[in-house]
Amino acid sequence: MIRKKHSTETASRYDEMHGAGGRVREAWQPLAEALGAMSSQEYARRQDAAQSMLRDNGVTYNVYDEQDGQSRRWRLDILPFVIAPEEWEKLEAAVIQRARLADALLADIYGPQKLIADGVLPPHIVSGHPQFLRPLKGVEPPGGVHIHLYSVDLARMPDGGWKVLASRADSVSGIGYALENRIVVGQVFSDLFRDMHVQRLAAFFQSYRESVQGLAGPGRAVLLTPGPHNEAYFEHAFLSHYLDLTLVEGDDLVVHDDRVFLKTLHGLERVSVIFRRVDSDFCDPLELRSDSALGVPGLLQAVRAGNVVLANSLGASVVESPALDAYLHAVSHALLGEELVIPDIPTVWCGTEWGRQEALARIDRSILRGAFDSRPLFSRRSTARLGRELSAADKRAYKALLTRRGATQVTQDVVPLGGAPIFADGKLTQRPVSLRLFAAWTKNGYVVMPGGLARVAENETVRALSLQSGAVSKDVWVPTPGPVSTFSLLKQTREDVAIVRTGNSPPSRAMDNLFWLGRYSERADNLARVLRAVVQRLGEGAPADPAVHGFLAGLTESFLPARLPRKDGLLSDLRSLISDRTNFAGLPQILGCVRRTAWSARDRLSLDTWQTIHLMTEPDVLPPTNRPFDSAEALSSLDMLVRRSAAFAGHCAENMTRGPNWLFTDLGRRVERAQHLAWLVGRIAENGELAESERIRIGLEISSSVMTYRSRYMNIFHMAPLLDLLLLDETNPRSVAFQLIAAEKSLEELARLTPEGQGTAAVKFAANLRGLCVRPSLLDDLATDPASLKTYLAEVEIGAAGISDALTDAYFRHAIRRRTGSREE
Repeated sequence: MIRKKHSTETASRYDEMHGAGGRVREAWQPLAEALGAMSSQEYARRQDAAQSMLRDNGVTYNVYDEQDGQSRRWRLDILPFVIAPEEWEKLEAAVIQRARLADALLADIYGPQKLIADGVLPPHIVSGHPQFLRPLKGVEPPGGVHIHLYSVDLARMPDGGWKVLASRADSVSGIGYALENRIVVGQVFSDLFRDMHVQRLAAFFQSYRESVQGLAGPGRAVLLTPGPHNEAYFEHAFLSHYLDLTLVEGDDLVVHDDRVFLKTLHGLERVSVIFRRVDSDFCDPLELRSDSALGVPGLLQAVRAGNVVLANSLGASVVESPALDAYLHAVSHALLGEELVIPDIPTVWCGTEWGRQEALARIDRSILRGAFDSRPLFSRRSTARLGRELSAADKRAYKALLTRRGATQVTQDVVPLGGAPIFADGKLTQRPVSLRLFAAWTKNGYVVMPGGLARVAENETVRALSLQSGAVSKDVWVPTPGPVSTFSLLKQTREDVAIVRTGNSPPSRAMDNLFWLGRYSERADNLARVLRAVVQRLGEGAPADPAVHGFLAGLTESFLPARLPRKDGLLSDLRSLISDRTNFAGLPQILGCVRRTAWSARDRLSLDTWQTIHLMTEPDVLPPTNRPFDSAEALSSLDMLVRRSAAFAGHCAENMTRGPNWLFTDLGRRVERAQHLAWLVGRIAENGELAESERIRIGLEISSSVMTYRSRYMNIFHMAPLLDLLLLDETNPRSVAFQLIAAEKSLEELARLTPEGQGTAAVKFAANLRGLCVRPSLLDDLATDPASLKTYLAEVEIGAAGISDALTDAYFRHAIRRRTGSREE
């Protein structure tokens, strides 16, 4: 049975779960009863199951200021945050009011600016805001709607009331993570979720998508992301899947004749709706930030022409300003004629003499923030320990800052956060919590998502929560006394639908990423097989036979950059290639390329495929560099990597439809394998001290062709049958001939799927290469004339690179980017 852990530190907080005398609040009673009947071990098992689902789904929230922050896993506490139905009605009304107010405020700021003319708002709060986009002054968005998705962060006061901490109206984040939390927690507590009649979220997402698309004319709807390095990229990829949108980056879009187009394999395709997750000032490098590599040149002109719907409209971050909080009650009266249902935390703008004096008077209970930025700048608790007064020097610095830059500062009272239940150390306790709720515009007004994203601190002293700072998330449950909607975005309809075998034409950049995913994954597999063959013969020390040692050393040296200094021979080389994360030619770097490229194409990969890539590229797959090289440990890691690489290849072969996604991934694999086989045969055929039979054995093992060779030739090892098997045998998936024929077929299929003539040159190049390199009559020359063999292998390597170039010329001209770790940059 799980018991509550009492703490004197939490006495002053509003306890979300317990009321007076420790009595469980009515809305929480079903959850409390379930927890009371659950052992700590069972709860821990469910928490572990949730974390496993998040890990398998690749749910992350990237953090910039951490080592390895780019792969931080999403943190979820499975104990939901419950909101009673009667309380939800008030919160729902407050969020709708806030969304209406923010939209009306933007209409005035970019329109007549009556609030400034009437003295309701100081001019500096608008004109001084860095994100006030003057090029959009006087531009009315389609339908007159500025804000299509809105969020508000709330804090519970000790008396049970609520205060607004902040709002988001520009690039709203968190909604996808809230949905992911719901999916996971709904599975972990499936019976409880059903018994409590928790409201579902799908109808909200449908309203959001369909309402925005209803404002536009014909054309593609896309979700614009800053890319895989953004902290919320998982959310962007997840939402694009869920909302059936094409995930794009700025480079995928182009503006012609004041219209936005998507660069696809079929050419340019009209875009009518952009669900935007790029901050406004980064969206157009021509008219906004010239240093932005995330936006679309000319996008503002398309907006001014009314040819594209942006959700949300550009420039919306101006209403997120903390300085506006000081005037929002007056703005609400002026624009809506209403009192705020939930007030903001007490805020003072320091741009007036009164404001500066008031800020000094509040110094012991307030925090200083930028007027246009919510990050804290100066607070009592940042300069003195709790319970002590500021020093005279601190006060002088505070006053000097206000005098010098008062117009860019606000003070906000520090408010306590309510306490949410959390399971820690085998007991129930509570931690500070804030609540983020979301509203979406519809033709019938704003609607609020019946749930949200709760964020819980890790300790009692935290007063401001953010996912960047390490807060733990919670699902938000809103029970209803009535029936629960069973609507799903995935539900079947009775309407007849047209049968199709292809989807929308994919973006060129996405196909470029899949092509390189195939190349990088095959490159990792090839290197792992070579290193495994070497380590197997190494044992606990160097091979006794100098000829074997020399051949193995030659194999590893081939993968080491010439400019990389070598220290201790073969063992050092192996450690560098297997574990050294600074060696750009080693396995850690190549697996990093696999992961990054797969992450960039996340929306094109099935869940099973992504989970396999995740397992294949986890940091702990390879041994660390901080301990001596251990051949047994290295061999175990390489075996695991080869198996997981094979699993990924199997997912691609068996689970991907034979459309562009598979074709480009497979082409990357064929190009890389052909080059690798040419290199491998060249190493085997070299005249060296090691006997030819032993070189052949090693080559067959690396190329995974041992069984096939033995079934045909027993243990008679000669060069001619090896050359036939690895170069010319069209039935061997590990032969050059197989790769070239497969590449030619894939290119032919791509040419069929794309506009006439687009891939003709690539098909011709592959056909000519196959004609030169796939002829049984070549065998005599290759087996008897070393010069002919050398020329042939060079033609294969150069020809495979030529296929890659021809593919780029035909399909990737819009998407060419420098690839780190590639052989062709």
